[in-house]
Amino acid sequence: MNGRAVPGTPRPGSYFTVSRTWRSGDTVRIAMPFRLRVEKALDDPSLQALFLGPVNLVARSSATGHLEVGLYRNTGLSGDLLPTLTPVSGRPLHFLLDGTEWAPFFEGTEDPAHAYFRRSEPRVVLGGTDSGVANPARADGTTLLDDVWAAAPFRGKGALVAHVRSTVEEWVTAGLLARGDGERVVRTARTATYAD
Repeated sequence: MNGRAVPGTPRPGSYFTVSRTWRSGDTVRIAMPFRLRVEKALDDPSLQALFLGPVNLVARSSATGHLEVGLYRNTGLSGDLLPTLTPVSGRPLHFLLDGTEWAPFFEGTEDPAHAYFRRSEPRVVLGGTDSGVANPARADGTTLLDDVWAAAPFRGKGALVAHVRSTVEEWVTAGLLARGDGERVVRTARTATYAD
């Protein structure tokens, strides 16, 4: 408020009250850090929609089939998928991913758009580093990377590496991942660099 923090703790889903005698020229600045997230289709979890906070982002593409999109490759310790997207300069809420523009659904342009995409994470990539290991999946479609990032946010790189190690061990024990491949994934987790 007027350049100073207002005391109090905002709670999700509720109002934050600022009680004061208001004067002409008072300025309130609000920061709402939105995270990039996906919502899975009920009948097919690999079919997903992309949201930045409450804003549904659609891919502007003339492709006639579902776009295949990977989002985990640059995920940071927070688990936020946003580092995978590149902001378009001068166009708020517009991003590029693999050469395709993603924009708010509410813009309602006449451009062909995809509200849903097919999630595709073919290889285990952590912190932008490819482990060289195929990303295994269970019968329900849940992948090793899904299990790794479901535990985010991580307190630090050590916490992420420990979780990768335990997740890999579960997958190896279940016969879903070869021990040598699991070791390569853990090595990659240790050597990769992650954003906060």
